[in-house]
Amino acid sequence: MMQMNALELRNITYTYSKKTPFEKIALNNVTVAFEKGKIHGLIGHTGSGKSTLVQMMNGLLAPDSGEVLLFGKDIWSEPKKISAVRFRVGLVFQYPEYQLFEETVRRDIAFGPTNMGLDRDEIARRVESAAEFVGLSPELLDRSPFELSGGQKRRIALAGVLAMEPEVLILDEPAAGLDPMGRADILGGIRSYQRQRGNTVIIVSHSMEDVAVYCDRLTVMKRGEVFAEGSCAEVFRRERELTEIGLGVPQITRLTHILRERGISIRDDLYTVEDVRVELAKMLPRKGGDSR
Repeated sequence: MMQMNALELRNITYTYSKKTPFEKIALNNVTVAFEKGKIHGLIGHTGSGKSTLVQMMNGLLAPDSGEVLLFGKDIWSEPKKISAVRFRVGLVFQYPEYQLFEETVRRDIAFGPTNMGLDRDEIARRVESAAEFVGLSPELLDRSPFELSGGQKRRIALAGVLAMEPEVLILDEPAAGLDPMGRADILGGIRSYQRQRGNTVIIVSHSMEDVAVYCDRLTVMKRGEVFAEGSCAEVFRRERELTEIGLGVPQITRLTHILRERGISIRDDLYTVEDVRVELAKMLPRKGGDSR
């Protein structure tokens, strides 16, 4: 059965500062698809084109050539309706807490749904639902967002996008600057949200460990082109190529490759600590000296 793509970019080309001495090709004939109902990781170094690609996805930038398809329809087929696309494709920028501006948390979360033209009751429902999902207690809703901690501000910004109930949610480095516990909290919450809603999530990240744990599929960008695409296992098998472009693989995956090089028979499609723990436990001898 063929899977439907939530987003598909076909033969996308985009150049910054065209016809000037600063002209730079950001995307060069890029074709990539993001399957409906999956969490996708989009990775690559600064300058690889991933940020430009993300801005193409909800119409912040229009391609020089090519198509951006949202559930099969070109988002630029009716340019006057491009604002409606941005409600369907929610984008959370890096460090979104710096984009808060309303007097209260409630009003900040309600900003998107209000611009969608929803009635008061529906806006209230969405605000409360989004706040609850990201772990903001009801007593915080009528406080100023600027009185709250950095972690709480990030939750407010995320709730503001979730309240629009987008079919596609894009997050640019959602765990940037957070400690390990904060990273796990934010990324784990995003995964729970996706599993409950069944929508499509795209996580832009530099962390191979994060995308290995939380993403179903990966797209790797290099110098404005798609370098690799596939499941985590398929992409991370290309360790040597990824290392050559300065990305590498999760450290735990590198460990399994070293073990294989030393003659230990362990699967080559393991890329999280838990995967390796389970596999090694199978290989350990049982009590009494019997091995599995």
